[in-house]
Amino acid sequence: MIVTINEKRVLRFLASAGKDYSINDIAKACKLTPNGAHKLLVKMEKEGVLKVKPIANLRAYQLDFDSEKTVPVLELAFMPDALEGRVKLREEDLKQLRAVTNACILFGSYITTKKEPGDLDVLFVLERKHFEAYKKVLAKVQDITPLKIQDVVQTAGDIEQNLKKNDPIVTEAIRNGIVLWGFDVLVRVIKNASR
Repeated sequence: MIVTINEKRVLRFLASAGKDYSINDIAKACKLTPNGAHKLLVKMEKEGVLKVKPIANLRAYQLDFDSEKTVPVLELAFMPDALEGRVKLREEDLKQLRAVTNACILFGSYITTKKEPGDLDVLFVLERKHFEAYKKVLAKVQDITPLKIQDVVQTAGDIEQNLKKNDPIVTEAIRNGIVLWGFDVLVRVIKNASR
């Protein structure tokens, strides 16, 4: 299955959502027309990726983790298109942290069109036992990175809890960030948070 830009946007929105959303809510949050959102949601429901929950006279949508298609499609939704420009450079800088972290998401002003961002917001998922090693590698990476790295460090359990609480930083990173690695880790955490 090929995942379009709009489908990625909807899937990532639903992945970060702590509740069920109607077509109009999804359309507004994902900057789609209600009709466009409806077509997209119906298509993904038929594919078995989404399930519908009737609430009064509305249809609320959520990811269907009982379907074997949902996990791979959601992983595709987190995979960025070809990285280029300053994001590609920062991916190179951050590569050293791959050995001590399970996932990495760039988010915030750096990934927007802002000309001169003041820092680099990065969410890292790691295991507690790797925290000291992470700090040492981060210090080395910070030396070669031209911007101050504002790191948000979470365990898988932390992200799970923060998704349930609709934490604005974690929600923003999941919805709009550029995932550099750990697609499977993020999807597993999202699946656990949805239970």
